[in-house]
Amino acid sequence: MNRRRFLTAAGAGAAGLMAGCSAEPTDDGSTDTDGGSTDTPESGGTATEGDGTATADGTVTGTASGGTPLLRVGTYPSFVDAPSSSPGPWLKERFESEFDADLRWFAPENSMDYFLQRRQQGVSIDTDLFLGLAPENLVKADRAVGDGESLFTSVDTADLSNAGAIVDDYRFDPQERAIPVGASYISLVYNQNALDERGVAAPETFDDLASEPYENGLLVPNPQSSETGLEFMFWTIDQFGEDGYLDYWSDLMGNGTRILQDWGTAYDAYSNDEAPMVVSFSTDQVYADRYDQDMARHQVGFLNDSGYAYLEGAAPFTDTDKLGLATEFIDFVLQPEVQAEIAQRNVALPAVDNAELPSDYYDLVYEPEEIVSFGYDELMGNVEPWLNDWSRQIATQ
Repeated sequence: MNRRRFLTAAGAGAAGLMAGCSAEPTDDGSTDTDGGSTDTPESGGTATEGDGTATADGTVTGTASGGTPLLRVGTYPSFVDAPSSSPGPWLKERFESEFDADLRWFAPENSMDYFLQRRQQGVSIDTDLFLGLAPENLVKADRAVGDGESLFTSVDTADLSNAGAIVDDYRFDPQERAIPVGASYISLVYNQNALDERGVAAPETFDDLASEPYENGLLVPNPQSSETGLEFMFWTIDQFGEDGYLDYWSDLMGNGTRILQDWGTAYDAYSNDEAPMVVSFSTDQVYADRYDQDMARHQVGFLNDSGYAYLEGAAPFTDTDKLGLATEFIDFVLQPEVQAEIAQRNVALPAVDNAELPSDYYDLVYEPEEIVSFGYDELMGNVEPWLNDWSRQIATQ
């Protein structure tokens, strides 16, 4: 575990780290400040902050007072309403101070699925862009709307002044509809005190994790209802292949691994000492340091020296009538100082390599030797079969 790329680019600490650690809800629908993206089954949501008119179902229409252009931005709930640390309120204030526009957040509880359902129902989306789009969400949307159509429209990257600083490993849309705005790495978070009591070191490989010394030791968010869990499943497919990942999961389950509903539920169980390890994020120590936690309980571990890249993008909806303003907003979000602020508030890493963060931030963020990530073409046509096979063989155990 190291901070190889960003420290090399930083020199004396000039390069930044930011990758969205978007938050999944706990079972009661609440959100947390650290973890994977929101993916609850409920529909609907509420518009938050800014001017404009909210319809009964939560969508937003019209312009701001005085004819000021209104930009309507969809996102996941914790980006705007996690206690004290959400980037959303700060981002709104900063954007409106620099542009002749008002920003209105809209954060439905089931995140991207809300917009996809409206498109499939032939109902107006009434939102200009979405911030926090994961690669598998983009693939899901493209498969759902049919050939030759798209829920999103491309961005002219020539209009993005800092596009050249986007980390190449974070680019995931060959059509440049989704522009990377943040990332993190799926990893283990483990309690060194608990492992010391067992007399074992942290697992270094996937095979270690499924072995007897770590029996009943791991908590995993459910891939069926959690993007954190789904990307952990992708990580195992990369390691064992389509023909071997289910056997590996069977070994995990036989070793007492517990699968919980979502990231929030799994992380809460870990925090309550129900197991010494949880699938989470390599930025965990940023969160732990912020709240003066015992750092021994927040150790970060990568398996086989690798970690799965959790990526987030911003993409304009095809039906927006404010593509120019949406592009200006994405350009604004990619500015180094904005990326740095979002990173710290969102317990995350930047999508660009020229954002400057405090030097001690780098001491708390870990990057794997090998970055694992399935691209758009690898995910297209495979996500559903992979998950269906997992559900049939593993979820029923």
